[in-house]
Amino acid sequence: MLGHLLGRTRWPIALDIGTNGIKMLQMHRVGGGIAVLACQRWQFPPSAGTDADTRRRLTIDAVRDMLRRGGFRGNRVVSALSCEQLKIKNVRLPDLTGPVLQQALHDEAHDRFGQVFAPDQLHFLHAGEIRQGSEAHHEFILLAAPSEVVEGHYSMLLEMGLRPEHIDAEPLAMFRPFARHLRRRADEGEISVVVDLGHLSTKVVVARGRAPVLVKRIPIGGRDFAEAVAKQLDLSYEEAVDLRIQFLRDHSGDRDEGQDSAGAEDLNSVSWTILDAVRGHVEELSREVALCLRYCSVTFRGLRPKRVLMTGGEAYDPAMIRLLGEQLGVECAIGQPLRGIDTSHVEFEGDRRGMLAEWSVCVGLALRDEQADRPSRKKRHEADRLSA
Repeated sequence: MLGHLLGRTRWPIALDIGTNGIKMLQMHRVGGGIAVLACQRWQFPPSAGTDADTRRRLTIDAVRDMLRRGGFRGNRVVSALSCEQLKIKNVRLPDLTGPVLQQALHDEAHDRFGQVFAPDQLHFLHAGEIRQGSEAHHEFILLAAPSEVVEGHYSMLLEMGLRPEHIDAEPLAMFRPFARHLRRRADEGEISVVVDLGHLSTKVVVARGRAPVLVKRIPIGGRDFAEAVAKQLDLSYEEAVDLRIQFLRDHSGDRDEGQDSAGAEDLNSVSWTILDAVRGHVEELSREVALCLRYCSVTFRGLRPKRVLMTGGEAYDPAMIRLLGEQLGVECAIGQPLRGIDTSHVEFEGDRRGMLAEWSVCVGLALRDEQADRPSRKKRHEADRLSA
């Protein structure tokens, strides 16, 4: 494993390769604060399709181009494996320590996922102690990456001309920007829920203090919403995507300045149709998130959040915010991963009221050095390793 980079003011480049596009971000320390040094964003063209080789080549070319024109410094990189690439499972074990615990967790991963994982392909988090009758057990979150996935990702980074320093897990990166604000002793019992609404799926992280207790991937995302709109309005998928983008801009305050009132009325006239089209998927998503919260409440005795933070490219949809809040009985708000970070020297494409919720994974990757540099940072478990 490569060591953390202590004392450096310029951090590695964060690289978030998503289904729809790529985000790159680099931060540096300025005095006692943190500022964004450079950022770039690129979208896959519709012609990219789903062919893995085609998308890999497009990804490599796009990152090389962003490196040339984006103002990034150096070639050190931190990237992540997506939830679709990872195997994730909560497991319970008796009170074990040291090598016995590590072996038990590797055995659990083998039994649950049907393969053997090297130490640097298995990451585990201690979710907490639970009681089963009169006995104390411990719950752990396993995040495992098959060797072919890690090797393929690593070789792609090298082909881009980058020097990999860490390969993180997407759900841990997406939670990190919000965990950084939980520093007080009173925050240790704070229950946080981050729901990342992506194109293919939704990722849920439930945490107590800064420690995740549940990571869940739900196979409902923006693609499902666009397909539902296309079916409801008898549109092509591409037309439905464009209509939803217009709808989100209109309702997020990011409306084009040149749009006249008649155009706004036309857009509002289909708003309820769009909401009706996606309602079924949103209600199903709400039920799945509610099951996550119920599991945590039962397992960890009364754990319940005060609010849910929404991130990801679909987080600006008012239908999501309102319906999820109603279903869960908890306030839902758009998360702001760059809160407290100076962004005055760069421009973020598609900035919606400065929230930038879709940047949560990339920001979390960029913040790995802040986590390492913090003096009060607790020593990680020696087997906590999913990093390259």
